[in-house]
Amino acid sequence: MAEPTLNDPALNDPALARRLLVHEARAQLALGRELRDLGDGWLLHDPADPEPFWNRLVAPRWPATPERFDQRLDEVITLFATLDRVAHVRPLPLGNEPADIVDRLLAAGFHRVGADRRMVLVDPAPCREVVGAWNARSAGRLALERHPDGAAELGPSWATEAATVLAAAFAVDPLRRVALETDVLACAARRGCSILMLRDDGEAVAVARRATIGDGTYLSSIGTRPDRRGRGLGSLVTALAVADALEAGSAFVHLAVELDNEPARRFYEGLGFGVVGGIVPDLLLR
Repeated sequence: MAEPTLNDPALNDPALARRLLVHEARAQLALGRELRDLGDGWLLHDPADPEPFWNRLVAPRWPATPERFDQRLDEVITLFATLDRVAHVRPLPLGNEPADIVDRLLAAGFHRVGADRRMVLVDPAPCREVVGAWNARSAGRLALERHPDGAAELGPSWATEAATVLAAAFAVDPLRRVALETDVLACAARRGCSILMLRDDGEAVAVARRATIGDGTYLSSIGTRPDRRGRGLGSLVTALAVADALEAGSAFVHLAVELDNEPARRFYEGLGFGVVGGIVPDLLLR
């Protein structure tokens, strides 16, 4: 099967869907966090943090016969129990094996606690136009910082500013803001991962995270301060992250959008991204 390319409009390719979910998990690896290939799925596990987001089984491919399916499900639930983690499964947006795996997991006691759509860049032209327009007026008040570039000189306060922008953009619980800052710093410390931060007259206003791993790039933590929305800052920081990814040689660039966030989906479609398949549910055993 041919590798999907940036200009490939075939967004209903199961191989592409699996590639994106596994690549996202790889992009989220940090010190101590591990990704295990189980042969019929990939397990992301963080020994230090019980947060289900960092402990999940992605893209499972299990037997279709009821007896063998139930046996494999029992094995996976036992695996999570031995790790002292809540069983968490994230199926594919298309091409699941078996095709009704979501219904089977729901019948087995899992609950859907969230869902998102996967999007991949299919047309880089809109992002290039945004970056080109910004470069043409480079004498304006907006300035771009890339971390880790210059992080040693600027000190750690930039991470606090980036976390503050993201916390405001996503209404993060104050108890999680320290963890958010830690995660920002962890990104800057990893090879291929960088934080892009826009400043307006010196004040941090928009942030994006770019994780380039292997031949692909995963974008996340794209946020603008609520009081600065509607000025094109989100488009600009996203386009700049895409430009960095393409310059780094990425064959594909992708991100995730919450299912109920239709404005965000339309926003990314306007920047050249397309939706891959259907929804990706987050299923937790309760």
